[in-house]
Amino acid sequence: MSMEAFEQKRQFITQELSRCITASHEGVTRLEFEYHDGGEESVIIRFDNGYIKTVNVTGDDCRAVMLDVLRALAEV
Repeated sequence: MSMEAFEQKRQFITQELSRCITASHEGVTRLEFEYHDGGEESVIIRFDNGYIKTVNVTGDDCRAVMLDVLRALAEV
């Protein structure tokens, strides 16, 4: 992943998507983006009660990230 693509994905998750999800899902405080050695990418969903949900978004475009996060939230 190029640095530009990484930054675009990080910004989408931590700003735009995080703002939307925290407004629409009670208890969610923020979304974080992590890039791991080996190329794995994760969204960390943080809740106000301390619960954390990790979602694998490796290779996802913005639309797929959004769908994966919404699926994960439906399971909580």
